[in-house]
Amino acid sequence: MTYFLGAIITLLAICIGGFLSRAAYAIPRGEAGELWDPKCPFCGTSLGAVSLIPLVSFFLHRGKCPHCKEKISPRTLLSEIVFGAAALLLFIRYGFCLRFFSYLAVCALLLVLSLIDLDIREVPHSVLFGVLFFGVLYFALSFFSLPKDSLSWWEHLAGAFTISLPLFALMMFTGGGIGGGDVKLMFCIGLLLGYKLVIVAFLFGIVAAALTALFLVFRFGKSGRFLLPLVPFLSLGFLFAVTFGKYIENLLFFVSL
Repeated sequence: MTYFLGAIITLLAICIGGFLSRAAYAIPRGEAGELWDPKCPFCGTSLGAVSLIPLVSFFLHRGKCPHCKEKISPRTLLSEIVFGAAALLLFIRYGFCLRFFSYLAVCALLLVLSLIDLDIREVPHSVLFGVLFFGVLYFALSFFSLPKDSLSWWEHLAGAFTISLPLFALMMFTGGGIGGGDVKLMFCIGLLLGYKLVIVAFLFGIVAAALTALFLVFRFGKSGRFLLPLVPFLSLGFLFAVTFGKYIENLLFFVSL
C-alpha cells in the first residue's frame, strides 16, 4: 500500500510540477493564460493541448515549437521531474502528516521562485509571502507544541536571523553577489526550520552553488563570466535539510540520535 501511495503522490506531483513551471513564467509577466494555454516564447503561437501532457510533451514536440521550429526549453520537463522527486522524498521521510503537506507546499513555492530567479533575477513578494506564511504558522504552533516534534518558539525565531542577518550585512558591505531576495528567503526558511536546520540548508546550498561555479569555470574557461542566482541552490538546500538534515544536524550540534 505504501508503494502504491508513493507512486500516486509522485505522479500527481509530476503533473503539478508542469503547472508550477508555467506559473513561474506567467506570474512576473501577468499572463495568466499561460497556465492552461502555453505559448511559444519566440513566435507567441499556442503550443496546444499536447504541451500540457506531463513528461512526454517535450518529446512529442521534439524539443521544438511546431510552428517556428525554434528550440523549446526543457524547463517544464525538468520541473515535473524535480517536483515529483521532491514529493517522493518527503513522503518517504514523513508519510502523510502536516509536515509532509507543509514542506511540499513550500517546495512548490521555492520551485516557482527558483525558475523566476533564473529567468529575471527577481524574487516576487507575492510568492515569497507564501513561504513566510508557513514560517509564521510553525512559529505559532510551537507555542502549543504542535506538531508533536515541533521546535520551541525561540528556535524558530533564532532561525529567522541565523543566516539572514549575516547575509544582510554581507549585502550591505559588499554591494553585490547577495540580493535582498536571498536575504528575505533565508529569513522565511529560517523561521520555518529553526536555527539548526537553516544552517544545514544554507551550507548545502552554498556548496552546491560553489561546485556548479567550478564546473562552469572548467567547462567554459576562466574568461567566462557567470552570474549564478542563489535562490535555486538555497531551495535545493531546503529540500536537503527537510529530508536528510536531521542526520547532519546531529553531527553539527553533537546531538545524540
